[in-house]
Amino acid sequence: MLFFSKNRAKHVLDEGAAKLDDATLQKTLSNRQRIINKVMNSDSLAPYLSQVGTLFNLVQDYVKGEYREVPWWSLGSITTALLYILMPMDALPDFVPIAGFLDDAVVLKLCLDMVAKDLESYRLQKQIKTESRADASADDILE
Repeated sequence: MLFFSKNRAKHVLDEGAAKLDDATLQKTLSNRQRIINKVMNSDSLAPYLSQVGTLFNLVQDYVKGEYREVPWWSLGSITTALLYILMPMDALPDFVPIAGFLDDAVVLKLCLDMVAKDLESYRLQKQIKTESRADASADDILE
């Protein structure tokens, strides 16, 4: 990681979070499949596939208005990390053997660490909603 430090990754996330707007949210969602494909095909990113799915779900729920409890900075960091994965000419160009996706992984991992509490709150809220729906469906069946 000599070429790309945790401090550099934080700088990337901070800059992206400061520039967040509705267009960036839409751009992130419209590139969902491309980003997921890149994650699945990269040895350094593939371990984060599940978390990437959760990040996309959070952004989607925010845009739909179904979940608004996430801080704006966290949302900005999430979209920055996801879109950073698509950038072929970032700090370490993706075509560089082995190292090309390491900076992507550093940015993504740092983002996941920094928004961990927000992600946990989101997961908990989704779980509560799912359980409430299941309870309501069970009540309908029993009636």
